[in-house]
Amino acid sequence: MTQDLHSHDRLNAWIERIRDQELPIFGRTAEQIRALTDNDKAAVSQLADAILCDPGMTAKLLRIANSVIFNTSGTQITTISRAVLMLGFNMVRQVALSVAFVDALLRGPVRERVLREMGRACHAATQARWLASRRHDVQPEEAFIAALLYRFGEMAFWCLAGETGDELEAALRQNPNTPGEVEQSLLGFRLNQLTIAMVHDWRVSPLLQSILKGTYPRRSREQAVVLAFRLAEDSENGWHSERARARLKDVAEYLQQPLEEIAGPVMKNAIDAAAIAECYGAGSAVRFIPQ
Repeated sequence: MTQDLHSHDRLNAWIERIRDQELPIFGRTAEQIRALTDNDKAAVSQLADAILCDPGMTAKLLRIANSVIFNTSGTQITTISRAVLMLGFNMVRQVALSVAFVDALLRGPVRERVLREMGRACHAATQARWLASRRHDVQPEEAFIAALLYRFGEMAFWCLAGETGDELEAALRQNPNTPGEVEQSLLGFRLNQLTIAMVHDWRVSPLLQSILKGTYPRRSREQAVVLAFRLAEDSENGWHSERARARLKDVAEYLQQPLEEIAGPVMKNAIDAAAIAECYGAGSAVRFIPQ
C-alpha cells in the first residue's frame, strides 16, 4: 500500500509539473477553448472568437481543415465559422486543442524522441481516420484526434524529462521489450498513466478516453485507433520489414478485405501523414514517417 501511494505521489508530481510549471500546454487561448461545451449557440461564436485571437492557431487550423484528411468535399474552408459548420463544434474544438498541444511540444529545444513520437502520431492519426472511413464510421475525424493524442502524456514527459529522460532512454535501450516495467522501476509509474490522467483532465478526446479504459469490442472504432498506432510504429523501419507486413495483415483482417487491396492505400496514407505533420508545424518529424 505504501509503495502504491509513493507511485501515486510521483505520478501526481509529474502531472503537476507538466500542467502548471514547465509545459503550460494550454495557454489562455487554449484554456478558453477547453472550457467551452457545445450547449448553446453562444458557444460556437465563443469558440471562433477564441481561435481568432491566436493567428498561429487560426492559420494551422484552417490548413488542417482544408487537408485531404478533413476536407473530403473539396469546398475551400476560409473561415473558422465555416470550419465549425463543416466539421462540427466538437471536432474544431478538439483540433484546436491538438494544435495547442503540438505547438507547446515543439517550443524550445526538442529531443529526437519527441520528433519520432510526433511523426508516429501524425502517421497513426492519418491511418486511423482512413480505417474508420473504410468501416463507414460516422465521425472518422474522431479517430484521427484519438490516434494523434494516443501518447499524449508520453510526449509531454519527453519534452521535460531532462536527466531523468536520459537515464530512462538508456534503460529502455537495454530493455526494449519491457518498456512498462522499465518505466515503473525508474519513475515509479508507467508513462501511459500520464496520458490517461491528462486526457481525462483536458477532455481532448472522448474516444481516446474510451480506448484508455482498455476494454473494447473487436473490430470497433477503438480498435481502429490502436491498430493504426501499431501500424505506424511497426512501419518505421520500412514497409517491407517483418513487423510492418504483420501489421498490414492485421489491417486486412480488421477491414475483412484482401491484403493486396489495402497495401497500396495504406502506404499512400503515409504520404498524406507527412503533409499533415507539415500542417501542424511539425515538419522536422516527417523523416520518421515511412515514405
